[in-house]
Amino acid sequence: MVADTDTLPSLPSSTLDIPLTYDLSPVVAALEKAVPKTFGDIKQRKQLKNPRMAVAFEATRDPFSVSLNGQTAYISAVIHYEGQGFYKPPVVGEVSGSCGIDGVKPRAKITIATDIRINPDWRLKGKTRVTDVQPYSTETRDQCRVTVFNIDVTDRVIEATKNALESKRPMIDQKIGALDIRSRFEGWWHLLERPIPLTDSVWLTINPSAVRMGENVGVKKTLVTALGFSAAPQVVTGKKPVIAETSLPPLYPAAVGNGLHILLEGVVGYDVASGLLREHLVGKKFDKAGRTFVVKDVRMFGVGAGKLALEVQFKGGVSGKVYLVGTPQYDAASNELFVPDLDYDVGSAGLLVSSVEWLKHDDVRDFIRSQARWSIGNVMDLGKEQIVKGLNRDLAPGVHLAAAVQQVQGISVHPRRSNIRLRAQADAIAKLTVQQGK
Repeated sequence: MVADTDTLPSLPSSTLDIPLTYDLSPVVAALEKAVPKTFGDIKQRKQLKNPRMAVAFEATRDPFSVSLNGQTAYISAVIHYEGQGFYKPPVVGEVSGSCGIDGVKPRAKITIATDIRINPDWRLKGKTRVTDVQPYSTETRDQCRVTVFNIDVTDRVIEATKNALESKRPMIDQKIGALDIRSRFEGWWHLLERPIPLTDSVWLTINPSAVRMGENVGVKKTLVTALGFSAAPQVVTGKKPVIAETSLPPLYPAAVGNGLHILLEGVVGYDVASGLLREHLVGKKFDKAGRTFVVKDVRMFGVGAGKLALEVQFKGGVSGKVYLVGTPQYDAASNELFVPDLDYDVGSAGLLVSSVEWLKHDDVRDFIRSQARWSIGNVMDLGKEQIVKGLNRDLAPGVHLAAAVQQVQGISVHPRRSNIRLRAQADAIAKLTVQQGK
């Protein structure tokens, strides 16, 4: 007997996807209040460079609308306007022309683009620019050119509108920066730090460690950012783990990973393993050079250092017992544990040399190796059922954890002095879905 040593197998890094949404409606509402609904005054003339010419216009703006493309929000509106041009010839009296005053008003379209980013400190940052102020179409109705005097009122309306919007860019960026996303995400972070009960005394711990940012997708007035938790999920047994809350780490811009890889463990007692081996081995017979080797009984137990021992009682040409020691492995194809390196321990080997040396031949040992196999039953299926149950639940009102478990596969076997532990890896695609406003 030696001391137990145990090293947990390493798994690929895990990521839990979370769509972080932020509604741009407050930004649009602030813009509606800040940008006037009307521009200019049809009764107020503006002198042009030519002292004989002047114009007057008045524009009315429709409500702003939002469209999204990736991380860029486009805020646009249509304006309707009317205009007049005035000309004072050198000899005769002043003459004038107009458009949109008594009929259909010309239109122009204004568009503001805002590039939105999330800083590492979890604050939104906007960079706003006026991208487009131009006639709504090339149709005649959307032009206001007083052709008699060659005065283009359309250009004057567009220039005045653009100047009004340029003055509001700092306000838009300030409103975007005021949107709070950190507090919501920090709440989700703490939810994922809590152990999730699977069955009695069995817990799933997700162990989040970092947050990464992926792609951004716009949906109506909402910008959705694909965020991913880096995690090291594990199934543990015993009392509910006590885990202290940690602060939300900085956000790193990087690609989101490919799902969760969960370490789980099944425990098989040596009494159970010995019973399974008895069913498989007791009564087995092996003939060697006119001598017969018959298995009378078997017992398995742990000896530490990641190895187990097999006590084999035999009868036939001679009766007695021998001990073989080896390291068990898992055969995924047959769903069995086996010991491919099973060999006589030092004491048994010495005894066989002095008494029944024929039992020490490799073919006798290989016979025992080939027969020392036992099924682990439905351990993998039970593990998958528990993981599915644990990963599909409400973590809080409006916050749901959803996952599809793709497979559970054994990755290592570790015999301890008290039992045999089968480590498995469960692969799942998981995400948090959060109701709007939660």
